[in-house]
Amino acid sequence: MTIDVILNQGSGTLDKLALAETITKRLDELGAEARVRIIHSGRELLDARKRAISSDAPVVVAGGGDGTVATIAEGLVGSGKSLGVIPLGTFNYFAKTLGIPAELEEALAVIAGGRVTSADVGDVNGNIFLNNSSIGLYPAVLQQRELTYRRFGRSQFLAYLSVPLTLVQPARLVNLTITADGRPLSRRTPLLFIGANALQMESLGIVGGSCIADHRFALYVARPMGAMKMAALGVRLLLKRLRRSEDFEVICAGEVLIGLRRRRVHVALDGEVRVLETPLRYKLRREALRVIVPAEDAACTRLVE
Repeated sequence: MTIDVILNQGSGTLDKLALAETITKRLDELGAEARVRIIHSGRELLDARKRAISSDAPVVVAGGGDGTVATIAEGLVGSGKSLGVIPLGTFNYFAKTLGIPAELEEALAVIAGGRVTSADVGDVNGNIFLNNSSIGLYPAVLQQRELTYRRFGRSQFLAYLSVPLTLVQPARLVNLTITADGRPLSRRTPLLFIGANALQMESLGIVGGSCIADHRFALYVARPMGAMKMAALGVRLLLKRLRRSEDFEVICAGEVLIGLRRRRVHVALDGEVRVLETPLRYKLRREALRVIVPAEDAACTRLVE
C-alpha cells in the first residue's frame, strides 16, 4: 500500500525531518510505502493536497492539528480516497472523535491496520469543516491566539487564554437573519458559533452534544453584552462553567441559512479564517468523508492487503 503523508511544519513541537524519517521507517515495517511531504505554508498545503488527490495512493494522511486535517479532508470528500490522521495539534478534536491515539506509534498502526468508515462533515457555501464554524467575535479570538503562539509557543492553556484577552475589547454586534430548518429567526449577537463535534462541545463545558448525535448542528448564539460581561464569559469558558440561559441560546438544526447586511464576512472554519460571500448556507453532509479508524478487534483485516 502506498500512502501520501502531509506534515504541517507549524503543527506541534516535534522536529518534522526526524518525524518524517520515523514515519517512513515505521510504515515500511507495517507493510506500507510512505511518501512524506513537509509543508510550511497554506499555499504549500493546498499544493500538497492537490498532488495527493491526483496520485495513485488510496490513502492521504494529514499530520497536524484540526485546521490542517480539515483542509486536507476538504479535498478528499468525493475523491474515493481515505483520510488518515497523525494528531500533532493543540486539541486534535477530530482525531479524538475517531478514537485515533495521540501517540505516534499507535496512530501509525491505525493508519496501516485500521478500517475505513465514513464520517459526517459540515459544509458552508462549499467549504468543509469538521469541528466548528463561526462568525462575529471568534475570528478575532483566532488572530489573538496566533499572536500568543508566536510570542510564547503553542499550548492548550495559551489557546484558552487568548479568549479573555480578546473579549476584553469592545465587541461589535452583528445583525443576523437565521433560518434554521425552515424556521426564521432574527438575532443581534457578538458571536454565532456552529458546532459539529460533540467532543469539543463537551470539552468546553456546554450542552449541544445531543444535536450533533442526531446529525444536526448545534448553534450557539451569544447574548448581547458589554466588555466586562464578555470578559467574564471568557473566564467562565476557561473554567468550563458556561451558563446556557445567561451566556447563549442553543438551536439545533440540520440546515441553516445565515443572512447578513454585508456582502462578505470573515468565517472561522476549524481554526482557519476565510472570507465568504453571504448568505451563508450550512448543511451537514452525511458520511461524506472516508476515514481510517482503529480496527474493531485485533483480528480485523488490514486496510489494504
